[in-house]
Amino acid sequence: MHASQHWRWIYDPETQQLSVELDHGLVHKCPYKKSRLIPMNPLHAAFTMEDATCFQEFYDVLSAYELWDPMMLTQAALNRTILERFGRPQMPQSWYFQSCTKAPNYELEVGALVELNSGIETAVFAITAIDDEFAECMLLSSSMTLSEVKEMQQFDSVKVLRNRLQPSHYLQLNLDDEHLRHA
Repeated sequence: MHASQHWRWIYDPETQQLSVELDHGLVHKCPYKKSRLIPMNPLHAAFTMEDATCFQEFYDVLSAYELWDPMMLTQAALNRTILERFGRPQMPQSWYFQSCTKAPNYELEVGALVELNSGIETAVFAITAIDDEFAECMLLSSSMTLSEVKEMQQFDSVKVLRNRLQPSHYLQLNLDDEHLRHA
């Protein structure tokens, strides 16, 4: 899928719903709570070049893994674009996750797959933003239990210390296969 010049941001203050109007009458509703987004006024605006680039880069990186169908990739890329443009800065929530015992042996960049382990469950995430200390990660698994009372849903985002990022078994399998092909 490719971002289109016809895509539009729509915010309805009555329902407090942000959505993206796509081609052919399709609408993607923002899954995030109002508290996760910046305060908004009524909006009916075109997708900018920056929005399209944010969407396309994330979509293309995830698509290259060949793990998910186009609809899921579209949702993930749209949600990353929503957070990039309208998301409030997050405070780290590293305490939910165990420290990594084996750091990923691949470059940690936007779109890279990692796993986070809550001590109850391990799930697959994609990095949506990263710096020297922290990474913001989007849950790609269907859900993840963090504690007895807290659960993340697919496409939820969390900011964690980099020492919580564990290698993705998907990427590790691909790296092992690549190594065997060149052996």
